[in-house]
Amino acid sequence: MTDEVALKKPGVYIICCVAIAVASSVRAQNELVTQQRQVEFDRVIAENKTIGRTTQERIERLSKVLLGAPYVDGNLGEGAKGRYDQDPLSRFDVFDCTTYVETVLAGAMSQSVDDFLPNLKKIRYQDGYVSFSSRNHFPSADWLPNNRWMLSDVTQKIGASQTRFAKTLIDKKSWYQHMRITRLQGLELPSEAKKNRLLELQQLGTQYAPEWVTTPYIPLTAVFQKSPVSEQKHAQQVSAMHHLENDPKLSKKAKQTALRELAIKQHLENSTINTALLKRIPNGSVISMVRPNYQVKQWIGTNMNITHQAIAIHKKGRLYIRNASLLKKEVVDQDFVTYFSRYLENSSLKGFNVQLPTF
Repeated sequence: MTDEVALKKPGVYIICCVAIAVASSVRAQNELVTQQRQVEFDRVIAENKTIGRTTQERIERLSKVLLGAPYVDGNLGEGAKGRYDQDPLSRFDVFDCTTYVETVLAGAMSQSVDDFLPNLKKIRYQDGYVSFSSRNHFPSADWLPNNRWMLSDVTQKIGASQTRFAKTLIDKKSWYQHMRITRLQGLELPSEAKKNRLLELQQLGTQYAPEWVTTPYIPLTAVFQKSPVSEQKHAQQVSAMHHLENDPKLSKKAKQTALRELAIKQHLENSTINTALLKRIPNGSVISMVRPNYQVKQWIGTNMNITHQAIAIHKKGRLYIRNASLLKKEVVDQDFVTYFSRYLENSSLKGFNVQLPTF
């Protein structure tokens, strides 16, 4: 702003200065919080070895350190030398569901702070080789199979005869073809050069053939077991729904929200929670939310099986999922039963896979 404009619009000038000062202060505060979070994470890694904590205890302690960290999707890449994605290899300011789980597991298996980044690379990339194409992009086709060296699938052991299997065709070639210029992160290139780099990235997908993957999962019906409902109670529930549907005071959006909340409430009322099954889920295990053959091919080029990941935590007699939540916009603990109760029978989310860390 020139002196002339400043003299003509002193109020605007002052407001701009205040806004800049506030933004700088917020940025500085966020950087401080991030630094403190990483320092504490490193301290716990060292403490884990000194005290000799179990794997489950290490996971619980380290995952707790990151509670409250903001959620940002797709926040990691191959670092400054990445050809297509130069987002950092590691960061503590933001997480998404998988980068959160990876960070915790890498820290939990580390004997020192120096072990952390090599362990993180080994978890995130096939054979630990850092490149976009070797990154474990798909949980069911890449992340779980390539991490069998540190995880054991205990889904069938927990679910027993109630275990089901999700099968889908992962089409990586089509997924690569659906990538757009926004997939390139951090690259300072002229427009034409960036377009050529995208074409190069899309070409990488030609090496892949469609792959059928099968993922065992515990269905939500095994957790929320239907209870007998009397005719009187059923009539009352139907009446409550009918009353809401015909309430003239509610807007369309408010009505939809109220009907969904009532459906969830009735779903819980009509269910018996299988607490014995929940107790069999190991503390510190990795929980992957399963949507069998999830129909997203028209948008991303392929269907999927797994759409979210979390860590199971037992606290005070209840089971929680500790996760970087898209809806909550941060890393949070959510009651396991409450979380899954919101996925009704008509939801595409049908259950969850359980992986036990073995390091």
